[in-house]
Amino acid sequence: MTEHNPMDGDAGRSSRALLRARAAALAELARQPRAVPWWRDALSALLLIVATTAMVMGIGAWLSIVELDRLRGRWLPLLLLVAVQVVGVFAAIAPGKTLMRWSAAMLAVSAAVAILVGRHGGAVSPLPGFACSTSHVAVDLIPLALVLFYLRKFSATLGRSLLAGVAAAATGAMAGELSCGRGWSHVLVHHIGAGAAIAIACVLLSRVLAPQTLAP
Repeated sequence: MTEHNPMDGDAGRSSRALLRARAAALAELARQPRAVPWWRDALSALLLIVATTAMVMGIGAWLSIVELDRLRGRWLPLLLLVAVQVVGVFAAIAPGKTLMRWSAAMLAVSAAVAILVGRHGGAVSPLPGFACSTSHVAVDLIPLALVLFYLRKFSATLGRSLLAGVAAAATGAMAGELSCGRGWSHVLVHHIGAGAAIAIACVLLSRVLAPQTLAP
């Protein structure tokens, strides 16, 4: 007659999961015994991303790639992209805030539509279309690394990761608005498409990277 082990079955698995969670929580407290408010991380992430965006614009203007004269005709999509970064970063990090996340998602859709509006016909460029895609992705690598670093401090979800990726992709989108005058089909494929690739990469990478905390 075999003895029944109380650690077998669903109850045992639940007990082991609780023990692992307790060990992870204790390790987290050892690393950081004093809690840091979520808004400090959100503000730090936002300031770093905005600084990166400003650096990209400055270098692009210095290299005569970014044309600041385009600000007059593209102010609306640029304003929406700035809002996407601000609200997107805070919505990705803030606990709860379902309404904020929906607001960030709507801002992202509005920015995408605004980017396409006014792009009828467009200018002709000798450069291939994928030049915009590659430059867009390259510009977004630093913001992507930043949002992934801060996402690891929280319990990442699909919605959070997606919004963080969209916020990172806004940097390249702003640079594209001030450096490329091609038509809507090019913008849809090579600008918005590159931004979508960054957002998807953020979701996939956030699932691969181990979180530093179990905080919601």
